[in-house]
Amino acid sequence: MSDLRSMIREVLREELSALKGGGAFAPQVREETVSIGTNADLQRFVARILELSKDAGSRAALESGRHVFRLGHSGGLGAAPSVAMGSPAAPNPAATRVQFDKGLVSEKAIADLPDGTRVVRAGKTVRFTPLASDELRRRGIKIERAKS
Repeated sequence: MSDLRSMIREVLREELSALKGGGAFAPQVREETVSIGTNADLQRFVARILELSKDAGSRAALESGRHVFRLGHSGGLGAAPSVAMGSPAAPNPAATRVQFDKGLVSEKAIADLPDGTRVVRAGKTVRFTPLASDELRRRGIKIERAKS
């Protein structure tokens, strides 16, 4: 199955390169919203950073500013309960949202999304490959399109 996916990616890369006259697409910025209201939320965020840093491409995106984090709203920062180190992190009830502003979103980009992702915000000109759309459906992730 991975051979088929790699062949499809190669064909898409060639065709898209031909359409753009051989030029590469401009790098897109991936944005994740995080809410840190408890020690468990902080622990999940640190684990997410460590997970991203294992992959060279994701690490480069973090270092270059192509993968950014935005602080979401959290309730009661001062009243955060303490969590013992080593306790399992509970799933975050707030849905993680990821933003794609422009370009073509591949299946690999969708596969690299964090586990808690429930919504993908897409700019007006963003397009998804068929494999990316299949992966979104498989994971139950909704797409929100920008109106302007």
